[in-house]
Amino acid sequence: MKLPATEHPRLTVSAFLVFVLIHAMQFGPEYVSMSIKPIRWAGQDVWISAILSGLSISAVIWLMYQILDRCGTDLIHIHRRLFGRWAGSGLNLVFIVYFLLLACFQLRLFIEVIQVWLFADLATWPLALVLLVLAYYIVSGGFRVVVGICMFSLIRYVTIFAMFFPAIYFHFNNLTPAFDHSPSEILQASKAMTFPYLGAESLLFCYTFIKSPEKSQKWAHWANALTTFSFLLILFFSLLLFKPEQLSFEVWPQLTKYKFIQFPFIDRFEYIGATAQILWVIPIICFCLWASSRIGKIMLGVRQTAVLPFLSLIVFAAVCLIPDRPGVERLQAWLDGFGFCLTYAYIPLVYLVVLVRVKARTAA
Repeated sequence: MKLPATEHPRLTVSAFLVFVLIHAMQFGPEYVSMSIKPIRWAGQDVWISAILSGLSISAVIWLMYQILDRCGTDLIHIHRRLFGRWAGSGLNLVFIVYFLLLACFQLRLFIEVIQVWLFADLATWPLALVLLVLAYYIVSGGFRVVVGICMFSLIRYVTIFAMFFPAIYFHFNNLTPAFDHSPSEILQASKAMTFPYLGAESLLFCYTFIKSPEKSQKWAHWANALTTFSFLLILFFSLLLFKPEQLSFEVWPQLTKYKFIQFPFIDRFEYIGATAQILWVIPIICFCLWASSRIGKIMLGVRQTAVLPFLSLIVFAAVCLIPDRPGVERLQAWLDGFGFCLTYAYIPLVYLVVLVRVKARTAA
């Protein structure tokens, strides 16, 4: 069942860079509003849900490596191997749509933040065009360039650590009483946190571009651990500055928190926080375009750079067709549902199919 990797060594990246890629894919701009739904369910106990979600994603990462290490190739080829040419191509097409919609959501969410916090009269299409041209230029450079952008985006932690400055406004009594919610509420909050944790599935499509990929699993787990820790910080900051009932009325509580930060030389720090979201969104858009164009390349047997312009145009058109906040929320709800099924149903299913086929071949 094992297939050899065919990527040229100069196109691959070191195993430790999986840490950068996974963390960049998980930690997207949706974090600005991620605390609302989980806190509605679990209140001050939402940190338990964040830990449970992180542990469950670690289990899914282990399953993905079991699949990839046994097959020795990426999910694109595994689909054809397990389900045949036509069914496998159909499943690959589903993932093309998924990555394109994810790129649309991330781009439209960033543009909405800019429109609300900075330029109310800004049209959607000019900023979408500029960012997609930038993403096209990056993706054209290949997978190594995409990973390089993911590494560059780590400077965004400067804005997160800035949240320690308004410590004088923290109300630690907002964290009590602890363990005040039922297990079902904790699990509902964990389910609501599925979407912020999405991104680990990127491993399934770049496995053959990793040098010694079987040694990269620990870095994927460390990336998920850093994401979990970052989300815990964000949730604690939200609870320390706002009561749970106040967060129900905040659309972007993470950006609202920047209003508490004051410097003598910066009057409106939230402007910096809003524009800094580009460091979250660009790596995800680039990888989504890279992954979808690579799937298209393998399915159609053409060059990846020939598919990329058409996919970029599709994303541009789709972003311009999302008019307002309700449209963004509907797209997020769809991606949330698909991501939940992908993470907790489809990946375990593929693992079971691979396990059965490997055992059947061994018995034969």
